[in-house]
Amino acid sequence: MSTGLRVPRRALGVRVRRVSGDLVIGVDADALELTDVAKLIYESADGRNRVADIVAIVVARYDADPAEVSADVSDFLDDLAGRGVVEWVVEEPLR
Repeated sequence: MSTGLRVPRRALGVRVRRVSGDLVIGVDADALELTDVAKLIYESADGRNRVADIVAIVVARYDADPAEVSADVSDFLDDLAGRGVVEWVVEEPLR
């Protein structure tokens, strides 16, 4: 599946708390603290934004290199998916 067509969404049932503006996500007995870019990526994983859309959001916010951001966003979302924090959904074809 092309990176640009993958659609991540936040998994249901994951414990999320906002602490001093950052997000703390409970994963099993561990916690992940998401700040800045990581928080923006996680919050953008809404089941509607494709990976390419999230890359564009990060590039616009931080004036970063799109090629570098694309690889980093994909890797980060794959890591979150591996931890059960996000899941991949199938993009619906246009009708």
